[in-house]
Amino acid sequence: MAFKLPGKKKPAKQQQVDQAARKAVQDWLPWKDIAGGVIARKDGQVVAVLKVEPFNLALKSENEKIRVITAVHEAMNGQREAFQILSLGRPVDLDAYLRGLQNLARETGNPARKKLLHEYTRYVATLVASGEALEKIYYILLPGKDQAEVLQRAHELAGNLERSGLKVKVCSDQEIIDLVFVFTHPAQAAFERPPIAGPYLPPQVKGA
Repeated sequence: MAFKLPGKKKPAKQQQVDQAARKAVQDWLPWKDIAGGVIARKDGQVVAVLKVEPFNLALKSENEKIRVITAVHEAMNGQREAFQILSLGRPVDLDAYLRGLQNLARETGNPARKKLLHEYTRYVATLVASGEALEKIYYILLPGKDQAEVLQRAHELAGNLERSGLKVKVCSDQEIIDLVFVFTHPAQAAFERPPIAGPYLPPQVKGA
């Protein structure tokens, strides 16, 4: 039979300090909660979030470029409410890739191949150290007063943008938390991910 020993209780003064610190952080954040697929802002509005995958337009033919640009223009021009486009750069975690290159260099018996692998490994390590290895993440933020209306608007815009060939999705709570984490912790975003467990703040918005 296992017994769970109670943890050491913090002094009342330390508990007050911890509560004050949490309250200070919540006061600084521009939102109250993330729940039901939206961000709940302190001004009473909610925000739905679309994630748009990067798209290399340069690889398309001229006719295809015109078709894509026209379709995106029509989708965005059809928005009657305010929206915001957000582009975030997340440092890419290349540690596993570097370890793989180092293992290949150790295992190969070809001197020329070993030299190339060592040179390429140094090049990749230089990119990581310089912070130039970034992946771009694009979002569209759709604010509004009603949660259901905002989410409906988000799904409609996602469908219209997908007709142009873009890969678009309406973000879940965890994906919105990931966006917030990258925005508020850019230095750690390469080697840390936001925890999956929650909630992080007392719920303010009921899930749809």
